[in-house]
Amino acid sequence: MIRINLLPHAERQSKWPVNRLLVVAGCLISLTCSSLYSYSLFQIWTLDNKLQATRTQSQLLQPMRIAMNNANNKQQLLTKKNTLLATITNEHSSLYAMIEHVTKVSSSQIKFTDIAKNDKGFVVIKGWALSYPDIAEFIQTMEKDQFMLESALTSVEQKANAEVTTFELAVKPRGI
Repeated sequence: MIRINLLPHAERQSKWPVNRLLVVAGCLISLTCSSLYSYSLFQIWTLDNKLQATRTQSQLLQPMRIAMNNANNKQQLLTKKNTLLATITNEHSSLYAMIEHVTKVSSSQIKFTDIAKNDKGFVVIKGWALSYPDIAEFIQTMEKDQFMLESALTSVEQKANAEVTTFELAVKPRGI
């Protein structure tokens, strides 16, 4: 059935408020959607700019990272070397004081060729002198020395072609 409104125009109901409400609601919806779309585009643009800045900064810092890695590797190598050196130094006993003392108590006719420590705690002194009496005097000095516990002549050899006598003396110092 078709309805026909026969009322005069002044008394008829207006259709504009419903149409106006629909138009206004449509405008508000489209405005809201366009605002959300614009905001999303702005956020994407902002994040893209931040990402580009981060990439640029990362590329600029790359040489610094390489230098830091090299420095860390060198530092680790130095630490390993220092640890090894400290371990070796702790295991090695210095004979400097012994050498200094032996050279002070010996005469100028005695020349030393080697001073080494053996496994038994003795210090083996090798050298040469012009004559056997010089060696005997040196041995007596070592026996009377307060820093030596024991001393023993292990070998003496007179070289025929040279006018020197070589010797090897084993001494046990105090405190070693």
